Amino acid sequence: MATPEPDEQFRARLLPVVSEELRPFVRIAVGAELDAMGRKHNRFRTGVPLKGLDTKRT
Repeated sequence: MATPEPDEQFRARLLPVVSEELRPFVRIAVGAELDAMGRKHNRFRTGVPLKGLDTKRT
């Protein structure tokens, strides 16, 4: 299994793909909140979704 990125690195990779309206929330999100935002944009800390994570959440 790949080593997950720290919040700061994941956030930097996520910010360019989220809408302008979500950027303030991404800037303050940490941990699981940041992971959830990333999943909605098909971005994952390990580069791929881990087994058991539902990538088609609503």
